[in-house]
Amino acid sequence: MIKEVYKAYENNPPHLFRPCSKYMITGGTYMKRRHLIDPDSKEQLLLFILKGCQKYGWRLEDWVILDNHYHLMLESPENVDSLSRFINAIHRFTSIWIRKNKAVEATKKIFHNYWDSCISYERSYFARKNYIYFNPVKHGYVSHPRDYPFGSYSYRYQKYSEELEDLQYKYPCDRINVRDDF
Repeated sequence: MIKEVYKAYENNPPHLFRPCSKYMITGGTYMKRRHLIDPDSKEQLLLFILKGCQKYGWRLEDWVILDNHYHLMLESPENVDSLSRFINAIHRFTSIWIRKNKAVEATKKIFHNYWDSCISYERSYFARKNYIYFNPVKHGYVSHPRDYPFGSYSYRYQKYSEELEDLQYKYPCDRINVRDDF
């Protein structure tokens, strides 16, 4: 029988590990530095996210990558305690790539931490998807998420524009509590 596990840490956010569940992940750069400012860095982070999903059995549903943070909507595998290894691998390999290709000192820390939310209600799930979609608008990158190339919304919009517009009004994201002080 697969069970959920709640772990609290002294110096890190607590984590709820629940198999085959939806998770929203937020990862940020250390000191909010804009290490992901260029397209190459964003593309490499996405590549490492996809590789991590494949290796650890997570399924990526939606994503957005900004200059100093990212948000992911994922479905967890049965072995959900792989979350920390999954995120650590993403951060480690992206950091190595940035140090090698972007003239960042080898001693500089690239990523700070990550925060996860296990989603248990449909309204919460769709509101958080909208939060991910509209994050580039919130931070002033674009006026509509379809114009932001480093998020899943622009790809989905090409096929499902009406459904996405309906989703925005049915499940507003302006009242959800997401750590996003970037």
